[in-house]
Amino acid sequence: MGNHKGKIVMGTHHRKKIFPLWGGALGLSGALLLAPPALAQDRDATLEALRTQMEAMQRQIERLESEQQRATAEARERERVPDNVVTGGDTPGSFMIPGTNTSFQIGGYAKFDAIYDLDQDLGDSLFADGIDATDDDSDTSFRAHARQSRLYIKSSTPTLLGDATTHIEGDFFGVGGNEVFTNARSFRLRHAYGEVAGLLAGQTWTNFMHFAAYPTTVDFDGPVGVSFIRQAQLRYTLPAGPGDLSVALENPEGTGFAGSRDTAPDAAARYHWDGEGAAVETAAVVRRLKTDDAAASGDDSTIGYGVLLAGNIDVTDSTRLMAGAIYGDGIGRYLYTANGVDDGSDSIGAAFIDGDGELETIEAYGFNAAVAQQWTPKFSSGLSYGQVRGDRPRDLFPDSTRKLESIHFSHFYQLTDPVTLMFEVSHARKEIKSRDEEGNTRLQFAAQYNF
Repeated sequence: MGNHKGKIVMGTHHRKKIFPLWGGALGLSGALLLAPPALAQDRDATLEALRTQMEAMQRQIERLESEQQRATAEARERERVPDNVVTGGDTPGSFMIPGTNTSFQIGGYAKFDAIYDLDQDLGDSLFADGIDATDDDSDTSFRAHARQSRLYIKSSTPTLLGDATTHIEGDFFGVGGNEVFTNARSFRLRHAYGEVAGLLAGQTWTNFMHFAAYPTTVDFDGPVGVSFIRQAQLRYTLPAGPGDLSVALENPEGTGFAGSRDTAPDAAARYHWDGEGAAVETAAVVRRLKTDDAAASGDDSTIGYGVLLAGNIDVTDSTRLMAGAIYGDGIGRYLYTANGVDDGSDSIGAAFIDGDGELETIEAYGFNAAVAQQWTPKFSSGLSYGQVRGDRPRDLFPDSTRKLESIHFSHFYQLTDPVTLMFEVSHARKEIKSRDEEGNTRLQFAAQYNF
């Protein structure tokens, strides 16, 4: 149907439906015009009601015509889009692969870091366990890098079980590279997993991790006393009360003792609750430690475990407090930086072989606390502290780590939507079993460009 010189012109289909209404209305109006004068008042009222009905019918016809025209235009627009044209996806910032119903999103950032160490050169991150506790000389050093630059690809595909998602991500903190010629750095895998209906498979953050108390720092590593691991795993998450419960079997890796051999996956469970202005999470991990070293003449395997509790709360609209604590016996690498190395000379580790040839677990704990302050919509700051302690025997390991501490005072300014400028003053301190201790203070500037 369409408009022609101000009159309504309709197709055959609509005439069949609408003309009987109009004919009936005209017949009724003719009968009313021939009515006696006594019925004039009733006739006028009836005519007014009929006019109102006709106007409503006209609006309805116009509405149907508008909807039909819009539907026709949309159908023609779809017909004009070739199969090889990329269109918008189902999630913000994503695009649809032609010929599929999969939405893809590409993102990441380029980050520049300029670092000035006042005491010891600790490299591209403030690795507290890298401090030489016996060196009290003050040796300044400067370095700049872009290794934290990151790239990710995400996808989402609707299925009968819900959206099937994938996440692949990497950065340039891999091994290798040099600063002599091209300053090349190796790309490394951070995340690579898929998830559908609560089932996750692949590599991502361990299930034994407390995000609720993990502060944002300019330094890549962040504070000690937290859990900080990404590894391959099979995880299932389901609703439980007001929060979520997740259980996982994860890749094992024994540390801190010679001859370590992995024979069973680590098992981790985590419960997370996120409310308005607050969050709480707790987790536990159980692991089997085994050694093939000839010095283990007695028990060559043992069980290690760890537990954690963490949370945060918004005390004002612009101030957030957070804290977390971890304790374990044989927890090893799940407590940053208590990972240790195979010869037992570094860090805290997970276990050791005692004088009787028994594989003994190492008790350790860590904690951290932080405050985040949003001063303005563009400027924010954070102050965080962390500590790690272990009980490795001093008589067997006089040079192993007894305590690590770190503090970060961080500032972030959003220059424009995708660009953030950062500055941080940090300090790390290490104490070894012989009671020697030393620290390093670092100044760090960074610029991050998101895409």
